[in-house]
Amino acid sequence: MSKTLKVNIKWNKKNYEVEIGDSLELVQAQLYSLTHVPPDRQKILCRGKQIKVDGDLAKIKPKSKLMMMGSADELAAPTKKYIFEEDLTTAQKAEILKENHSGLNNLGNTCYMNSTVQCLRFIPELKNAIKKFAADSSVPRDEHALMVRQMGEMFNSLDRTSEPITPLAFVTTFRKNFPQFAQRGESGAFMQQDADECLMTFMQVAGSKLSPKYGGLDPNAKENVIKQLFGFRVSRSLKCSESEEEEEKTKEDTAQKLSCHIDEKTNFLVQGIENSLDEVVELKSAKLGRNAQYKQTTRLLSLPKYLVVQFVRFYWKKSQGKKCKMLRKVKFPVRLDVESFCEPALRKSIGVRRMKDKEARDKELGLDSLQVEKKAKTGPKGEAMEVEAPKVEPADTTGFYQLFGVVTHKGRDADSGHYIGWVHEKGEEWSKYDDAKVSPCKEEDILNLCGGGDWHTAYMVYYKRLDTIPKEEPKNKKKGMK
Repeated sequence: MSKTLKVNIKWNKKNYEVEIGDSLELVQAQLYSLTHVPPDRQKILCRGKQIKVDGDLAKIKPKSKLMMMGSADELAAPTKKYIFEEDLTTAQKAEILKENHSGLNNLGNTCYMNSTVQCLRFIPELKNAIKKFAADSSVPRDEHALMVRQMGEMFNSLDRTSEPITPLAFVTTFRKNFPQFAQRGESGAFMQQDADECLMTFMQVAGSKLSPKYGGLDPNAKENVIKQLFGFRVSRSLKCSESEEEEEKTKEDTAQKLSCHIDEKTNFLVQGIENSLDEVVELKSAKLGRNAQYKQTTRLLSLPKYLVVQFVRFYWKKSQGKKCKMLRKVKFPVRLDVESFCEPALRKSIGVRRMKDKEARDKELGLDSLQVEKKAKTGPKGEAMEVEAPKVEPADTTGFYQLFGVVTHKGRDADSGHYIGWVHEKGEEWSKYDDAKVSPCKEEDILNLCGGGDWHTAYMVYYKRLDTIPKEEPKNKKKGMK
């Protein structure tokens, strides 16, 4: 059935308006959000006959009378005292709005999407640009524009409530535009998908629609909002390891994320990123007339506002015929230093910036600051001259990034398991977004997501660039310690 129609479904003496399309699973998801009856308990009847498969939906006509049988999940008793809005002061209302933590209902293995959305939601420049696009009535009505608009509506809903929402419209449009995310298993249920592929698809669609006029970092920039926030320039050099005669080739490229390659020696995120920046690849050599080994060296020429790093944990295992997961423990820092990933000129510029920052801190503390040494040089008549060392302009950023989001995967292969989003709040406070359920956690819980077993393991980490280093806040001492 190509079009949708709205019908009333009766359950427990109440009528609920539901949109009927060509997917029974989406109908069940709507009913679940309205009635709290899980899909596996739902028995939907039309003229006395049960609707069991997608094809049965085509038999439903406008004004058809449907009913549903099934028991709802028991609602937990309230754990806190509720206060009416009219009894709150303006300041209290503002504080509550700031602390709303809304989850997303799972619509058939959509945890990969829910966890990604929650991390993206806490990038203010991106969220504001998407909301601005959603409110623009002059936007063409194509499918990708619809998807970005629905994402804006989803962000608005999440910001207005502390109750979980059901992103039915967005998920339906996303699966329609990208059928690989609508794959079903042998049982007919939607299959688990990859959070990294989901993020890259979001970026592709949003980048095609969010022109600079919707915000980003600079409304006068030529680049779209996604490139402004996540894009960075890199230099890539290729040197043939089997032929000294073949010239080294260097080119400039762009990227929107870094990868952490994991092998038997990788223990830390920085090591994994360095592995991905210095690779050995096999390419056709025109000089040798055959495939040859090349050393590919990648260095950063610029630093993005937001840096996404993917842990490359999934690999194809031929003996099992599926993508399996590398469970190795790889620690990641709350504050990431990317200076070693940069090309020499940028590294020097970052070094000068850090030196100036240190001088400023020393001055605040009343300490002697490091002085720039001057080199002696002999003039044309042999006289000694003092000149300053070649000047290097300080970078406009520190080369440090602060962790603010993590997407984890629990399970042993890519086609199953469960994704969860973790987002920084303030200080050492974090929130865990497990689909509809949101709960508080601590920084130490985040640092334990480094792998090494079947527990939730970091798969995507989100960092924000530090253009200034915030003053260190004293950490709370544990009880019983002096």
